[in-house]
Amino acid sequence: MILKKLFTFFIAATATILSAEDFSTSFADGKWDRSQWLNVKSPRWNFIGEMIQHSDHITNKAPNVPDQVLLRKYEPQIYASLMLNKKFSGDATISSRMSFDHLMAPLIVIASEIGKSADGKYFEHRDHYEIVLFHKGINIWHHLYKNGKPSWYRSAYLKIPFQPKTVYDLQIQLRWRQGRCQMTVSCNGTEFGYMELNMPQTYYVGITGCEGRNRFYDFKVSQPKKSKRKK
Repeated sequence: MILKKLFTFFIAATATILSAEDFSTSFADGKWDRSQWLNVKSPRWNFIGEMIQHSDHITNKAPNVPDQVLLRKYEPQIYASLMLNKKFSGDATISSRMSFDHLMAPLIVIASEIGKSADGKYFEHRDHYEIVLFHKGINIWHHLYKNGKPSWYRSAYLKIPFQPKTVYDLQIQLRWRQGRCQMTVSCNGTEFGYMELNMPQTYYVGITGCEGRNRFYDFKVSQPKKSKRKK
C-alpha cells in the first residue's frame, strides 16, 4: 500500500513537472501526435508542402529527382513547415535532431503569430525567425510581413562546415533580461549568440524543411521551473 501511494505521488509529481510549458516528442512512426501540429505554408508561394513519415523520422516531401535539380527547380514544392498549435512564453531551450541530404536546409522556427492565406484555407507564416542548418554553417533569418508582402534579412550567422546525411542536434536558448532576448545557438560542440531586440516574449515554435531533402528525428522545448517561495 505504501509503495502504491509513493508511485501515485511520483506520477502526480511528474505530471506537474512535465507541464504545458514543456514539450518533447520523437518523430518516429507512431510516436507523435499530428493533431498537435499545424501545417503552415510560406507567404512566398501558393504551394503547401507536407511532411512524410518514415520509420524513425519525418522528411519534407520532394519529387524523385537529383539533389541539384531539387534546389534549382522545385524550391516552392519542397518547402514544408510544421508548427506546434500552442504558444510558449519567456525563457526556453528549443531543440531538434535533424539532417540534410545535399546542401541545406532544415531549420527551427520561432514565430510571434501564425496567419491565414488570402483565401482563408491554409495557415501561413507571418513575422518569424528561422535558425537554419546548412553545409556552410548556421544562419538566423528574420522574416517580416507588412502590407501583405514578405521580406527577410539575416540577423546573425556562423561559418562552419556541416556534413550531409549526418544527424545534428540544433539547440536554441532564449533568455530575456530587461526586456531583451539573448539568443544562444549551439550545435555539434559549437556555440554562438547575439542579442535579438525584436524577439517576442510569447511565441510559437516548429520546424521547416526546405531547399533540399531534410530529416527531423525529434523536437523538444524545455523551460526553467520557477521555484515557489515557502510561506
